[in-house]
Amino acid sequence: MPLRPWLATLLVSLALLVFTGTACALSPQAAALLADYQLIRPELAQNPYGVPIYVRSRDQGVLLSAEVYGRLDYPLEQLKAALREPAGWCELLALTLNVKACVHASQDEHRWLTLYMGRKFYQAPDKAYQVRYLFQANASSSDFFEVSLSAADGPLGTSDYRTALQAISVPGGTLVHIRSSYRSSIASRWATSAYLATLGKGKIGFSSVDVDSDGLPRYVEGVRGAIERNTMRYYLALQAVLETRDIPANDRFEASIRRWYDLTDRYHPQLYEMNRAEYLQTKRREHINQMRLQKQNMQTALASGQ
Repeated sequence: MPLRPWLATLLVSLALLVFTGTACALSPQAAALLADYQLIRPELAQNPYGVPIYVRSRDQGVLLSAEVYGRLDYPLEQLKAALREPAGWCELLALTLNVKACVHASQDEHRWLTLYMGRKFYQAPDKAYQVRYLFQANASSSDFFEVSLSAADGPLGTSDYRTALQAISVPGGTLVHIRSSYRSSIASRWATSAYLATLGKGKIGFSSVDVDSDGLPRYVEGVRGAIERNTMRYYLALQAVLETRDIPANDRFEASIRRWYDLTDRYHPQLYEMNRAEYLQTKRREHINQMRLQKQNMQTALASGQ
């Protein structure tokens, strides 16, 4: 539920007094995220996962969305350095299972990412579905960072894909907020229903809907569980990228895929899809394809004078 303006202002003012001992000017976006932080601090501190994350989702019929809030032990400037350019996003997104390759390019004064989306197992790019995202660096200041990806169309008639990342400095590191959403179609809802009745049967998300007779949380399932899992994979990919950023460039990719797998394996009931050896082998092959496609993109851009 959105905060009333007066409540958001009060929470921000209190937070500033606690964090800095004085009130200072914040951008409106930073103020809103800081207000969110005050509301979810109990969930970040106490949750079933033992790490500072908070996940929620909504199914509004056609529009599906999920959000992950998490605190990472890295300064805001390091996150900016990793994600202020499209290349950093390709590095991040390519760690996830359904992205077979990610290439970036500039065209008509815009920056674009093309994601080759496919099944979880290995697929060559020409067997995958291409989704073209507009990359926008919406805000970057000393106290706040925001970037977004948006695509008009996706597979099976889906549309209005949006992924936004916001970040602000908080005590102990950086608060990150990732939100993903898209509009489903009749075909995609049918395909999702078939998946959830077969391969996806029993899969759960991260937010709890109630508790069982033993007092243990019962987690969301269905389409909300699916989008929560995907959004959480993005968050863990960001964590893997930050944790391996200081590794020499020639070794960084290998380190990042190993770290991503280890991070996701902590959430085995939600995120397990394949064993470690299969995942690493798949991503190594897909990385070779991605580098080839990116080289072709650069050559095409040079030839066209862009």
